[in-house]
Amino acid sequence: KFGGKFKVPILEGIQTQDTERVVLVSTGTGVGPCVGAIEKALLYESFPQIHLVASYRTISDVIFDDYLEKLSQENDDRFQYTRIITSESGRLSDNDKNLDIIKSSLQLANTHYHLIGNGQMVNEWKEGLSQAGVPDDKITVEMYFNHKEQAKEGTIRRISDSITANVCDAVE
Repeated sequence: KFGGKFKVPILEGIQTQDTERVVLVSTGTGVGPCVGAIEKALLYESFPQIHLVASYRTISDVIFDDYLEKLSQENDDRFQYTRIITSESGRLSDNDKNLDIIKSSLQLANTHYHLIGNGQMVNEWKEGLSQAGVPDDKITVEMYFNHKEQAKEGTIRRISDSITANVCDAVE
């Protein structure tokens, strides 16, 4: 178990009373704060289901993998962990396979997204989710570097289209 006496701002941003699923999307070091938040959230039976999508450039960059796999197995109905190695499969938003991992079959209003890590990823996903109709109060962010990197319009559209198409499929 990781932890200590610290604040968990990720959880403070999630309105659990009207949230059925929490998707944490992280790059590299962004996974660290997610681990503490997941541990704390799992203490509460009523906390929504959590899916951590951790993106790393190379396999040697992966941290907490064994621990997160174990935590996922021990809490398989409440916590899902997915690791993406971008040098092998491309950026999270680069292809349908990666986007399929993150899509939610729930209504957009019932899923909370926390985006954490590289500023470019955070900016692109925040804008893409907003364009897909995810309410602002269902998107929280933490940027660690690359703050000024502009979100790419094509990437924003790909994210938005992917999420929107998934919601339309779920409704039909």
